[in-house]
Amino acid sequence: SSGINAEYGDDTNPEKEEEKFFTSILEMVRWLGYEPFEVTHSSDRFQELYDLAVQMIKSGDAYVCHQTAEELKGFDVKPSPWRERPTEESLTLFEDMKNGKIDEGAATLRMKCTLEEGKVDPVAYRIKFVPHHRTGDDWCIYPTYDYTHCIC
Repeated sequence: SSGINAEYGDDTNPEKEEEKFFTSILEMVRWLGYEPFEVTHSSDRFQELYDLAVQMIKSGDAYVCHQTAEELKGFDVKPSPWRERPTEESLTLFEDMKNGKIDEGAATLRMKCTLEEGKVDPVAYRIKFVPHHRTGDDWCIYPTYDYTHCIC
């Protein structure tokens, strides 16, 4: 049988991803006799993902939140006191996040939704002052798996 194979690499967390992981997977796929018609990474779409996040804020579907990582753990998370903050305020804060004006861990962008497993308002972006193995220091905010994989 034949088919089309696209190789996609999730590299949304610069602290955990390295190019060698994607290269070894691609080598295994080729060893099995397949040649992907396309090889992509989440980082190929960082600008598009950012632009979509801005649109989500503008449409009232996302907001900047200041709950800590500890407060956001698990499924019994307290509702965010920042969920209904004004759109313009979230847009300004998200831009500040992108420009490195907010400390790591001090803010996230959260989506106004409930995931199938019950997680309410999952984080879409977080601040990480860590260079990315493909984009270098271009970004200090990174999209999460929950956000990226419903788009890419």
